[in-house]
Amino acid sequence: MNRKLSIIILVLTLLSAGCNPFSKTLPGGLVKSVNGGVDWQFANTIKDNATVSLANYNISKLAFDPKNQQTIFAGTYTAGLFKSEDAGATWTNILSKIFVYDVAISPLDSKIIYAAGFFADHGRVLKTTDGGASWTQIYNEASINDAVRAMALNPQDPNQIMIGTATGSLIKSADGGLSWQLVKSFNDRINKLVWQNGGIYLVLQQQGLFKSTGFADTFTELTLSLSKIFDSKNYSYNSKTVSYFNQVFVDYTSPELIYLTTDQGLYKTVDEGKTWVLQGLPVKPEKSVARAIAISRVSSNIVYASVEATVYKSVDGGGSWQTQSINTAGFVNFILVDPVLPQIVYAGIYTAPQ
Repeated sequence: MNRKLSIIILVLTLLSAGCNPFSKTLPGGLVKSVNGGVDWQFANTIKDNATVSLANYNISKLAFDPKNQQTIFAGTYTAGLFKSEDAGATWTNILSKIFVYDVAISPLDSKIIYAAGFFADHGRVLKTTDGGASWTQIYNEASINDAVRAMALNPQDPNQIMIGTATGSLIKSADGGLSWQLVKSFNDRINKLVWQNGGIYLVLQQQGLFKSTGFADTFTELTLSLSKIFDSKNYSYNSKTVSYFNQVFVDYTSPELIYLTTDQGLYKTVDEGKTWVLQGLPVKPEKSVARAIAISRVSSNIVYASVEATVYKSVDGGGSWQTQSINTAGFVNFILVDPVLPQIVYAGIYTAPQ
């Protein structure tokens, strides 16, 4: 058979099977590593639905069931909330339609789940008490186009809830969402809320990182010193200023140890923000936007971070970094480390402009 004719037949066969060999589209969704980030495999199979894949959706948040790390929740920006009961092998959609920006599970009862996001032009928070079989809306933002982007529960009292909106409204509930109270208007997008070690940590997109030790009564800014940063890679002070902040990860046992991702890279403090050190990630200067960050529960020295589609891992608290690129057209938006086995890691992909 003529060689050119053989190639044409092969291409037509692939196209008829729904596979375009010349397409630049690469999968997204969720990837998993079982060897500490050396290799990554996509884990996007939706149970009982062969025509749809989690690869079609952008991942906003990943979370474990507090009582069982085999059960994982994946929030998506366009398709709701998914749940896996087999460590990511298969997924089931337990909440559809709403754009999910954040998810929180009660540490006392994993059937109680909160989903924060956006639906029908309004920010909303939904709650289930039966593991996702049924949902009730517990918060509806009055203003239009103001998504609820972040949420956190008090680990000691899960009825205490904090939520943050795209326009900077910080709102709290002391009764599991029955009533709400405006705490403060920051006039800046709230990207992240973390409630840990008795403190509430708040990441504002432009203003930086704040902390409250009460029930969000007053906040202290922890990023004032970012105007003068020591660059651990070049052993000099970096004059670049941070324009926006993405995510924060506070150590599980020591609140003084914090990692913060920004448009200028990954920063670390060991004195709760008095001084910050720019971590020497091996990246090109034009590719410095760090997004996802996670610390292992087993050891604070095991750190995972991301820039674009590359995952960086350190086993010495940021002294050195190993890298592994993921074959995707998007970027790694969230990282989740197994609380018992830190070599098992999940990463959520975002493949469209945010």
